Amino acid sequence: MRFRAVLISVILMGLAALLVFHFFQRQLTRASNVFAAPPEVLAGLEDSLEDLKHLAHLEPERQAEYRRRFDQLETTVQRLRILEHGRADLQKRYEQLLLALFLISVIAVTGIYAWRQSRHGPRLTRLQEALRDLAAGSTEVRVGDRGRDTIGRIGRMVEHTSNVMAKDRQRLASLENLSSWQEAARRHAHEMRTPLTTSRLEIERLAEQLEGDPSQRATEHRHLAESALEELDRLSAFTRRFTSFARLPRPRLLRQDLGHWIEEFFAAYQNAWDNLTLKVATRPGITGPNTTEPGITAPVDRDMLRQVLVNLCDNAATALGARSGSVALSLTAEENWVLLDVTDDGPGIPEDIRSRVFEPYTTTSTIGEGMGLGLAISKKIMLDHHGNLELLSSSASGTTFRLTLPRREAHSG
Repeated sequence: MRFRAVLISVILMGLAALLVFHFFQRQLTRASNVFAAPPEVLAGLEDSLEDLKHLAHLEPERQAEYRRRFDQLETTVQRLRILEHGRADLQKRYEQLLLALFLISVIAVTGIYAWRQSRHGPRLTRLQEALRDLAAGSTEVRVGDRGRDTIGRIGRMVEHTSNVMAKDRQRLASLENLSSWQEAARRHAHEMRTPLTTSRLEIERLAEQLEGDPSQRATEHRHLAESALEELDRLSAFTRRFTSFARLPRPRLLRQDLGHWIEEFFAAYQNAWDNLTLKVATRPGITGPNTTEPGITAPVDRDMLRQVLVNLCDNAATALGARSGSVALSLTAEENWVLLDVTDDGPGIPEDIRSRVFEPYTTTSTIGEGMGLGLAISKKIMLDHHGNLELLSSSASGTTFRLTLPRREAHSG
């Protein structure tokens, strides 16, 4: 098939060169007719020479004048005859020159075409292999072609499609992982709720029975019962958090102006944390400390998205500890996605847990201060929005999380 295409291209180029050759050949013929004297002109000039001879015999007194005119006319005739004899040779050489140019053009065009084909061949082979890998489901397809022609553009499109597939698979894997954690949390909460309730009732009955006993031993038992009830309260709170994670509702998506929504979040939560200040990251188009870029809309659940920001701010405030800091929000829009970056200036997330920071029960808090469910719940909320929550960067100077939301309605499938 490739040989056939090459052959057709060479034939078309040859026909085009023949047309050009024919055009110049016609121009040469016209030019030679202009420079050469027609036969009737030469015959007329020769007759004029004979007439001048005859006139010189008839008028001897003007013989010198006729002689001068005769010489001029004879010189002109000789030049025309010389031009007539050289025309054929000139035309032959011109035809040879055109033929040589024609052959050189055909060889040059064919060589350029063959060079381009040899250059495009490996690129097309790499593109074919990349398409085969993409069709097989690979998410790490790299063409490595940055050309500006059609092959280069298709290569970049293949890489972009591969990146999109990789992100979708990561989202799906995270969703499946969190769904399995939710199922485990649901079962644990169910198994813990009944014995906790039974234990509380038994201890309360025991405390009631000891209520009227003034002895030292009864007093000690009442204190032990109170301590046990406090621990049961902690376990009950633990179970409720389990239940809230296990029964996370589906978002009710309504299109919102996210710039206006962020301004409302600022107004409601500006003073919610003693050691934390909310602000908007400086960007072109931002004119004030609490202004966001208008006109960026996306389908979201306002309450659940607010819960994600509150969780991130809670984590930042906890990480800051006794010192003060800030959280900056940056809202931008791409063709299909809305990006909301949340950046704090805290101490950062330890490197050894960054890869699993969204897994349940991953926390930097001490035992008893947190369960490590905040980021897992936030991740699940964003995935249910058909978006994502990612750890963009983290270092000793701060941490940035990115919330990604689709600008258009997404199908649940």
